[in-house]
Amino acid sequence: TISDIIPGKGAINTQAWWSPLNMSAALDRMESGDSPEEIIDWLKLNDNSSGGGNINDRQYGIVDINNNTTRSAGFTGANNFSEAGHLIGDNYAIQGNILISIDVLQDMEKAFLETNGTLADKLMAAMQGAKRPGADQRCLSEGVSSLSAFLRIAQPTDTDASYGNLSLDLNIGATPFGVEPIDELQSAYNDYKATVSNESMQSRLDNILIFPNPNSTGEISINTD
Repeated sequence: TISDIIPGKGAINTQAWWSPLNMSAALDRMESGDSPEEIIDWLKLNDNSSGGGNINDRQYGIVDINNNTTRSAGFTGANNFSEAGHLIGDNYAIQGNILISIDVLQDMEKAFLETNGTLADKLMAAMQGAKRPGADQRCLSEGVSSLSAFLRIAQPTDTDASYGNLSLDLNIGATPFGVEPIDELQSAYNDYKATVSNESMQSRLDNILIFPNPNSTGEISINTD
């Protein structure tokens, strides 16, 4: 898995020449309290190349929460295939390689910053900001942006961060030829939001008391929290 979340702490994304040993080490550093910048500095000095590649072939994006303050850091190795780069802000890290243009990252950042709503809304908007044929150059001949797409959100109460078990965990794998993964992710996210909205409304209705019922006086009382 290229992306891991520690509920209540933060998230780490590793890509380009991905190494499970480096990912595991990064998670251990986060668990021990290192900041995103400290984790990346450690990875630069302690890259495990047993699975191939080296620090210059890798990309990292890390965001965490420390004393209610978000921190972020990013890294793009010099040997990443062009176009490659990363952008970071107070509460986000964006990275990409083999891009059709660095505009992909900039448009993702713009969409994230200009979208109101929940973190999930902002992340979904960032994904839409990336959508264009060949955003990942390998997908240009198919006329889509990417090979796959996912959206994962953890709540501090989540206890299982493995794939498919977070509060919001949508993963679009390989799609049929010409089918845009980000559109499929948007559809899945829309379905998720509709389900959550319906459950929230039902919860409110369950907490409404209307009396007397049946009613013969023409007057009713409504209690609700």
